[in-house]
Amino acid sequence: MTAATVPMRQRFEPAHLVLLLLVQTIWGLGWITSKLAVDAFSPLLMVALRFGITFLFVAPFLRWHPGQMRNLAIGCLLTGPLSFATGFISLSMATDIAPLAVASNLGVPFATVLSAVFLGDRIGIWRGSALVLAFGGVLLLGFDPAVFAQGAALALQMVSTFFWAAAAIFLRKVQGVSAFETQAWVALMTWPALALGSLLFEADPGSRLLHASWTGWVSLAVLVFGTTLFGHSSFYWLLRRYPIPLLAPFLLLAPIIGAVSGALYFGHTITWRMVIGGLLTLSGVLIITIREGRRRAKTPVVAEEPA
Repeated sequence: MTAATVPMRQRFEPAHLVLLLLVQTIWGLGWITSKLAVDAFSPLLMVALRFGITFLFVAPFLRWHPGQMRNLAIGCLLTGPLSFATGFISLSMATDIAPLAVASNLGVPFATVLSAVFLGDRIGIWRGSALVLAFGGVLLLGFDPAVFAQGAALALQMVSTFFWAAAAIFLRKVQGVSAFETQAWVALMTWPALALGSLLFEADPGSRLLHASWTGWVSLAVLVFGTTLFGHSSFYWLLRRYPIPLLAPFLLLAPIIGAVSGALYFGHTITWRMVIGGLLTLSGVLIITIREGRRRAKTPVVAEEPA
């Protein structure tokens, strides 16, 4: 039986639930390792290194898909050189990663709005209310005095999630391209562009590369092998076996783990506005994700892999 025909399950097997929790923990702690790595190198250099190393492992999956390459190329360019670059520049500017972890979830509401505008998807009362919750939560975050000082970083993180959502619109149109193939194309279109960008716009990337701390290199390795290769491949494997509504509540663990662990590790304070704003945003994302999963379950598609 091929991966595309694996039947959907309605209850978690214990080992699969442990795997899902492990992936969410790795993704959540990835906010700490990302901050350590980006401070050790620089935003563009770090992303170039991350995807350059990743490409070494996923390059064998590269395939040319006639008729699919335009949407695939646009989606990959929006994902890597734009979304990841702006996201890590935002992280380099931030003094507190908790608001960014919450704002990173706006990719789901942004994708919902863009799908309605460009794909004709109907939003409806449930998803419309969820959009208000999600964006209202981030708005509340932005007016927190502890966050207002790093408003530029928060705004840039929102730009990053918008690029991710735009990429999802194009990648949804791509058919017959596996998750590892998509990762290979994203890596190929990201690391050369951002390596050149680092040379042109960042101060002395060669010296940063030579004198990076061991903490930076370990953090980069965790991002490549833990967050990207293990985390994404494991989640894609689970996504082919379990429906989105069953997975959705667990997907909110990563930003919560990221926000709390980041505050504990870096000694930041989590205010009541952060808590309420985060809960509002995550509630909106949860509603949208579950409603979207149920809508797709009514179509004949067995499973669709995200970007």
